[in-house]
Amino acid sequence: MTHNMHKRAALTALVFATTVAFAPVSSAALTTYTQNFEGMTPNQGFSDPDNGFVNDLDADGWQIYGIVYASNPYNNTTAAILGQYGPYPAANGDPGSIQGVATGQGGPSQGDVVLSKYSDYNNQDGQLGGYVAASTYQEQQIGAEDVGSIWRLSYDAKMGNLEADSSAFAYILSQDFVDGKERFSSNDTTDLPEEWMRYFVELAITADMAGDNLTFGFGATSTNNNGSGVFYDNLEFSQVSPVPLPAAAWLFGSALIGLTGLASRRKASA
Repeated sequence: MTHNMHKRAALTALVFATTVAFAPVSSAALTTYTQNFEGMTPNQGFSDPDNGFVNDLDADGWQIYGIVYASNPYNNTTAAILGQYGPYPAANGDPGSIQGVATGQGGPSQGDVVLSKYSDYNNQDGQLGGYVAASTYQEQQIGAEDVGSIWRLSYDAKMGNLEADSSAFAYILSQDFVDGKERFSSNDTTDLPEEWMRYFVELAITADMAGDNLTFGFGATSTNNNGSGVFYDNLEFSQVSPVPLPAAAWLFGSALIGLTGLASRRKASA
């Protein structure tokens, strides 16, 4: 179930979710995540661990992944993939990032600092003639104790500078790297109003998802340097329904068996 369900959810799942592979994290259960971005500093750029610097988004666990298509993946389910890159730690604003915190865009409920999410304009090979789909996300792992629950990503959002041929969405994605199984739920944020509003997207956790990798965040696709920016704030990833105790107890053993086969893999640059 989702509010404002992505009108092209099936297509997005086909051309985006099936091509992305993140490395699973060590946690064995989903946890609540909240972020209002207040206190973060804009335009920190990339982290430089060798010199002891980690930008605020990277320090908060944000990562990125990119896919370059030969044509618009929203209009063509067989759009050829020209390359993929990531996962990488998220940069915070210029230079060369696909997201950053921004000031001067919030309302009374958002405060001074918000997240600005856009596509990868630094990838000129992709932008000029191709389509770059860039994802900014948090990563967790589904545990056996999560089976039977529903998890929701709630967020405030408003339109930025998104232009023609650009698209944006918020999503939750579950992946099993052993058998390729995926679950994907999203909201289309392409046609948002210019005023802040509250939205959410949800994903139900079933027994066969125990041990799967789970990511949630925001995507942006653009070409020819067209604007693709959308603003987000007041994020909350949390459980919205209790786990049915009898079902959880019955499924616990079989879910643990599924965990033993979990393996990780990481996409390299193409």
